[in-house]
Amino acid sequence: MKKTLFVLIALFALAGCQKQEVQQQQPTADQQKDIGHKLIMKSLNDLQNKDLKSTIVDLETSIKINPSEPEAYLLLGQILLKVQEYDHAADFLEMAGKTFPDDGTVFYMLSIANKMSGKKLPAVLAARHSVEIFQAQQDRDNMLKSAALLHELIDMPDAAQAKTPPPGGKD
Repeated sequence: MKKTLFVLIALFALAGCQKQEVQQQQPTADQQKDIGHKLIMKSLNDLQNKDLKSTIVDLETSIKINPSEPEAYLLLGQILLKVQEYDHAADFLEMAGKTFPDDGTVFYMLSIANKMSGKKLPAVLAARHSVEIFQAQQDRDNMLKSAALLHELIDMPDAAQAKTPPPGGKD
């Protein structure tokens, strides 16, 4: 009986030590922010060296480690727009918009991605939201830029209308 009790106590003691090791391996919130920031800085260096693949991997990793940093989302969104992956950029920026609902730049970029993908209504809605955010933040310059984009989108013909001849018209 004493041997069994001793073995159980030893097992619980070891289990307690293992839990502490696991907890110590988890980075703190400050460490996560620091690692995420370092990855963003590395991505900028990779981008400067024209290593797009590494840049994207660094930014995706930064987002996984520290999902509360909008800079990584914005940089990755810009890269996706630059390489003309408009649908991917729109999907990604829509997710970023859910993470950062008060970031007007995210919605401005989402509007551009949707515009380039030929999705007028989502582009208009994102641009309008960016105008509202910048207006609420009293960011006049960005509000005017978003308003100009919104105006351009509203004046843009619908893709379906552009392909359809007017009633009574000829092809």
